[in-house]
Amino acid sequence: MTRQTRTAPGLHVEPTPAGRWVVCYEHGQHPLSDHLTASEAQASAQLRARTEGVAVVLLHDSYARVHQLPPSA
Repeated sequence: MTRQTRTAPGLHVEPTPAGRWVVCYEHGQHPLSDHLTASEAQASAQLRARTEGVAVVLLHDSYARVHQLPPSA
């Protein structure tokens, strides 16, 4: 019998139509945090990832590209 480890879902940093940036879990319905800049949102996501053991942080930029970030900066 193999034991599977459950990992926390990935975190996403995404722009909003209003020009702000949010951090949310993959398939999350509500943002975990809201920020004025992408840099603030990225730092918040990386801190949360490090604290909660999340392995993947994805940044969705303003041009619909997705960049994988290290969980900590």
